[in-house]
Amino acid sequence: MKVNPNHSSNPTDPDVYHDHNDCVSGAQIPASNKVSGTGGYRKCDHCKDLD
Repeated sequence: MKVNPNHSSNPTDPDVYHDHNDCVSGAQIPASNKVSGTGGYRKCDHCKDLD
């Protein structure tokens, strides 16, 4: 299911955003590192596949 875009604030994580709640990569971001919005990044490949 689509969700509002979010990305990780951790500088070691990939510079991508996620917009699906069942994205494996997005699900691995701890709540403390999850930031709303795209951050100006490209969409995660897993999320693209779920579109």
